[in-house]
Order: sequence, then structure tokens, then C-alpha cells
Amino acid sequence: MFRFTLLLLLCGATPALFAQTVSGRVTDDVGKGVEFATVTLLRANDSTLVKGEIADAQGDFSFDKVAFGRFFVRVSQLGYAPFSSPVFVLNSETPTLHLRTLPLVQATQNLNEVTVRSTKPFIERQLDKTIVNVENSIVSAGSNALEVLERSPGVVIDQNDNLSLKGKQGVVVMINGKPSVISNQDLANYLRGLPANTLEKIEIITNPSAKYDAAGNAGILNLVLKKDQNLGTNGTLSLSYGQGVYAKTTEGVTFNHRNKKLNLYGNYNYSYRKGFSHLRLDRQFYNSSALEGVFDQDNFIRFPFKTHTARLGLDYTISSKTIIGALVTGLDNRFNPVGNTTTRVLDGQRNFLRNDLNTNDSKDKLQNYAANLNLKHSFDTKGHELSIDADYVHYQNTSDQRFDTDFLDGFGQKVLPTAILTGDIAGSLDIKSLKFDYTRPLKQKAKLELGAKSSFVRADNDLKYYNLSDGKPVFDSRQSNHFIYNENINAGYLNFAKELNKINFQLGLRVEQTRLNGNQLATQAQFDTSYTRLFPSAFINYKHSKTHHWGLSLSRRIDRPSYKQLNPFKFFINNSTYSEGNPYLQPQFTYSLELSHTYKDQITTTLSYSKTFNNITEVIVPADGQEKITIQTNRNLTEFEFWGINVSAPIQVAKWWNSVNNINTYYGKYTGFTANTPLQNGNFNININSNNSFTLGKKGYVAELTVVYRAREIYGYMDVLPTGQLSVGIQKTFWQRKGTLKLNATDLLYTQIGRATVTFNDYVEIFRVNRDTRVATLSFSYRFGNNKVTQSRRRNSGVEDEKRRVGAS
Repeated sequence: MFRFTLLLLLCGATPALFAQTVSGRVTDDVGKGVEFATVTLLRANDSTLVKGEIADAQGDFSFDKVAFGRFFVRVSQLGYAPFSSPVFVLNSETPTLHLRTLPLVQATQNLNEVTVRSTKPFIERQLDKTIVNVENSIVSAGSNALEVLERSPGVVIDQNDNLSLKGKQGVVVMINGKPSVISNQDLANYLRGLPANTLEKIEIITNPSAKYDAAGNAGILNLVLKKDQNLGTNGTLSLSYGQGVYAKTTEGVTFNHRNKKLNLYGNYNYSYRKGFSHLRLDRQFYNSSALEGVFDQDNFIRFPFKTHTARLGLDYTISSKTIIGALVTGLDNRFNPVGNTTTRVLDGQRNFLRNDLNTNDSKDKLQNYAANLNLKHSFDTKGHELSIDADYVHYQNTSDQRFDTDFLDGFGQKVLPTAILTGDIAGSLDIKSLKFDYTRPLKQKAKLELGAKSSFVRADNDLKYYNLSDGKPVFDSRQSNHFIYNENINAGYLNFAKELNKINFQLGLRVEQTRLNGNQLATQAQFDTSYTRLFPSAFINYKHSKTHHWGLSLSRRIDRPSYKQLNPFKFFINNSTYSEGNPYLQPQFTYSLELSHTYKDQITTTLSYSKTFNNITEVIVPADGQEKITIQTNRNLTEFEFWGINVSAPIQVAKWWNSVNNINTYYGKYTGFTANTPLQNGNFNININSNNSFTLGKKGYVAELTVVYRAREIYGYMDVLPTGQLSVGIQKTFWQRKGTLKLNATDLLYTQIGRATVTFNDYVEIFRVNRDTRVATLSFSYRFGNNKVTQSRRRNSGVEDEKRRVGAS
């Protein structure tokens, strides 16, 4: 009885699908333990890396939470020849395995080394998430992070840089577990400047547990940056050149130095990317169904980006149980958009009245730096651990704008004086956060997780507009503003998980207290709000057999307005259009339900239902009290109801052809009232993402083909027409797989075009937007240094929701 209870304690503290343990000891040829050897667990069918571990001073190691399957273990250490174990199987009959001793032989005996090659697919489906393995994608070479996101299953980025996941807004974008908190536009600019070669993978989590911040009704997109996993000193040099309408280049270096106690790592990348946006609009203004006037606009804007990004991190192993770490990151993004807008002004019978010629010249700068201190202590090797994170993040943005507008008749003569408006924008945002997470395995295959977090945010934005129409600057108090925003969120969570035969479940509860206030110094308008909410969650998995797995999850989530969405600044696009924040936005709350079925650990089908109240929706509406002026802003709609079916199907078409397919179909219905127009509208939609990789012979050639299709979609008052893209690429490795050359072409048929119609009772807008999406890119990378694999350590900081909300517009 004692042994049975002990076995439960050792291997039964996690849910059913991850209750397995593989352990053993690494020894030398005389049976003595080899300290700090690198041990990796790999799948038998394709040598994919599953887990890595460093053996302790006695050579002992243990892998916990391993799924059922066929595996083998590989061991390596300096001065010894690599060793690979025979293939073994973990299943319900053999849930744990002790490999006794794994012998290493001195390398001087010149044993032949076993070569292990990873063949992870571009898109990989796991039980709780979908993973996009960016570093394994050929068509991602030379791209930026935003372009990789657009090719990820279920992810849609509209013409205003808003992200949605499987048809739902409210996506949390995280970078290494730290949410982005800049505006949607600034986040998009950040991701445009972030080279794809800095990304290891993208994790798509559609229904997070109570451990995560309660924000994000659509789920989480976590961009995991590369962190080298090798012993010794090593790194990667990379460069690429792409040509669309304009040129794009990226150069970068990563480095890593790791020994028994210390891991020092970092990277630096420089990216120059020039793109364009060609937007054509037909704007129709009505009064009691009678057409009053039309603006026929043609807007062309060029934006060169010059981006420097850098990271420097340090992990130090105090003991076999305690690790401390520090990480600093920095970004400098400078872009100078220059745009020209021609507006043909027509009357109610579409007769020509005049031409408005607008020139927009801006000099923008976005800077960001962040620091993280982390401590992780493992009380034992069974998952009993404590992690503490302290974070500080600072964003700084400046923008100098100038708008010149000429009003001309049909003969090119001025009919009104030239209007000149300049803008001086300065903004800063600071985030401070402290959090801890504690995990404790319990008896009888149970586990307890708990944690707490406190964050403080201060945003200070000062906008000054000057009128230069008379030749000298005159301060425009109507357009200018100074907005200060303070926020404090305190949160705690508790998760309990348990395994019962073929069923495992997790119950969670998160409580969040929100205190915030805003102050418009120009108008003396203020708001002060405080509220506390509970966010329960429940997950249950049922393994009916080796063929069929079922899962059910329920949760309640919140999406608070971002700092920019609340900021009542006017940001001019041209003389008839500006964007503006809404300080009266309320948070939206979502109830979500998901039922999933997995067939043979391959094909996963998910049924989803959610209902969101006070849905925060971006709208383009005519301005109250201003003739033929249009505002881009956010409003709270009454509700948004969502039904969806998602199918993820990886298919081995042939030994040389792997196909990973994701099909998402859904119906979304919006209800609300804005701009004198009631809304009760929705439609069925389908998104298809198919990624195909082809192994071409045995000389290191691999090809890739990706197809993305989005059907027609209703988003609030907007009717968005279908779009899609076809991308192809080929890759060749050489110099013992240290060198990689990739050639790709994205959006080959130039079909990624945004087209939509916006309809209100008194206003209709039809637009079409083209971007520089058809690009051919040649890239080269070279890996140098030691190639012995070991486990890398990642952390999730305590600024997850805050950084994300800088990322919403």
C-alpha cells in the first residue's frame, strides 16, 4: 500500500494526458554519474524535440508531464560521444519509465555520432493551443512578425490594423508572455519592424485558464522570441533582401553563452522596410435618405521603417533548485509616412464642385525599453515550485505632423485659402508590476496553483495643434488636449486540478480589482472608476480511448478599453477624416464555452459559443455637428453573439508531403445602436489556412506552399469582402546544416486586398485598400558555435494584460 501511494505522489499530480514520467541516470564507462549532462526527450517518428533537461550533480534526470507516445532519449556532454536510447512507449499500461543508467563513452574512442533532425511542421496542434513554428517556415524568411501573424490559422488583421482570432475581436498579443500595451497602430508598426527571424513560434490559446489575466475574450497570441538552447558559445548570423514595390532588408545576430551555472544570451536586429497603402474611398452623405454630397477620395501613403531591436538576458543557477534571471529589451522604431490625398467633392447629384488636395508629412518615433527580474525555486522534481517576477516597462512616442490642404476648381485654381495644420504629439507610458505564481502537487493525482499580481500604469499624452494658414503658428485649443491616465489592477487566482481514471478536470477562480482615473487638462473633464469582478473557469478532459479525446471548457473574461481607445485626442488623417478616442468606453464582458474532440491525437474539432456584452467595436461615423467630417473611433455595442466550428487536420499525404490544414467557420451577430442607426446583423464566415511542406530528395532541399482564404464577413456596421493569399518558398541547407538559404514569394497572385462597405442611415462608405504584400525575398542564415542541445528557460512576466492594452486602438 505504501508503494502504491508513493507512486501516486510521484507520477499522478497532473491531469491524465500529462501524468507520465521518464527518469534515469547518466553514467560514464565505469558507472559514475556524469554531472550536468544534457538530456533530451524526442519523438520516435520524426525526432521532434519534446523536452530537455540538465542532469543534476549525480547524473539523475526526470521528465514530468509527458504525453502518451513513442519516444527515445538522447544524451550529450562535452568530452563524451552522444548516446541515444532504444525507442520506448508510454501508455496507460506503462505510464512511467525509469531508464536505469544511460552510459556515455569518452569521445576519444571516436564513436559515430547520431544525427537528430527536427521536422516540426509550420503549424502544430496541441491539446490546449495551436503553435506556429516560425523558425521552420520557409515563406516567413525575410518577413516581419505582422506578416507571419496574417498567415497564422484563424488570425485576421484588417485595414486599420485591428486583430481578430477566429472571428472575434479582443485578442491579447503577448511577447514572451508579456502583453503589448501600445495602440493597435503602434503595435502593428512595432511588428512590421520586428523581423520574423527573431521569432521561434507563435502560441494561439483560445480559452486561457484563471492563471492568465482575465482580459482577452478572443484568446491569446503569444509571440515567443528565440533564445538559443545550446551549451558553450554559439549564435546565428542572418540577413535578407526582399523586393516588392519597395525594398526591404533585415540584418541580425543572436548569441548565447551557457555553462553549468550561467546562461548569457542576447540579440540585435536592424530592419529597413518601405511599404505603401493605397486607399480608395467613396463616401456618401445623406439627409433623410436624400443624397447630400459625395467625397471620392484617393489616398496613397508611403512609410519607410527603420527599426533597431535588442535583447540581453542572464540566467544564473544558484543551486539545482533555484534560478534567478534578468532580462532587458529595447526598441527604437522610426518611420516617416508621407501621404497624398485627392478628394473630388461632389454634390447630391454627383456634380463636380472642387478638388481637395491634402499632403500629410509626419516624422514619428516609437521607443520602448523593459526590464524583468525573475526568481524560480523548485522545491522538488515533481512540479512543486515558486516563481516571482518584477517588471518595469516604458514606452515613449513622438510625432511631428504637417497637413497642407489646397482647394481647387476644375481648372486648378484656388477657391479657398490653403489650410495648414501642424501637430506636435508627445506621449509616455509606464508600467510597474509584481507577481508570483505557486504550484503544489497534491495527493491522489491532484494539483494546486495559486498566485497574485499587482500592476500600476500611468499614461501621459500631450497633443498640441497649430494653425499656420496665416503664415505664423496659432495655437488651436479646439484640437489640442493633454490627457493623463492612471490605473491600478490587483488580482489573485486559484486553480485546482485532479485526475479521475479517464477524466481530468481543472477548476479556477480569478478576482481582479480595477481602479482608474483620467483627466483631460484642456477641458478639465475627469472620470474616476473602481470595480471588482470575479472570473471563474472550468476545464474537463475525457479520454474515451486512444482514438477519441473530448474536452469542455467554460470561462468568463473581460476586455478593458485600451489607453488609446480612452484618449480623446484627434489624430488627423486628412482634412475630412480624423481618429479620436472615447473616454466614456466601458469594459466588455464575455462568457465562453468550448467543446473539443481529438481523433487519434491528430484531427481536432472545436465547437465554440460566446456572448459579449458592451462589445467594444471600431466604427467609422459622421461627426456630430461637423459637416461632412468622418471620425474613426470606438463605441460600446449592446452585445456580440458568436457560434463557431474549427477543424485542425494535419495530413501526411506522402512521405515527402506534409499538409497542415485549419478550417474555421462561424456565425457572428452584432446588436447595438450608433449614429442614429440600429444594428442587428451577422453572417456565416469561413477561413481556410493550408500549409504544405515538401521534402525534395536527399540533398537538403525543402519547399513550402501556403494558402490562406477569408470569406465575406460582417464586423459591426462593416461588410468585408473576401480576400486571401498564396505564398511559396524553397530552402537549401549546406555546410553540415549550419548554413540555410531561402527564397520565397508572398501573396504571389496579389489577392490580399481589403474591400468593405460601411453603412449608417446618414452615411455610406465603400473602400478598397492595397498594400505592398507581393514580395520576393532571398535570405541567408549561418549558425556558429557549439550545437549541443540543452533546455532553455522562459518566463512569463507580470505585465501581460497591461502591455496588451497598449496594443489596442
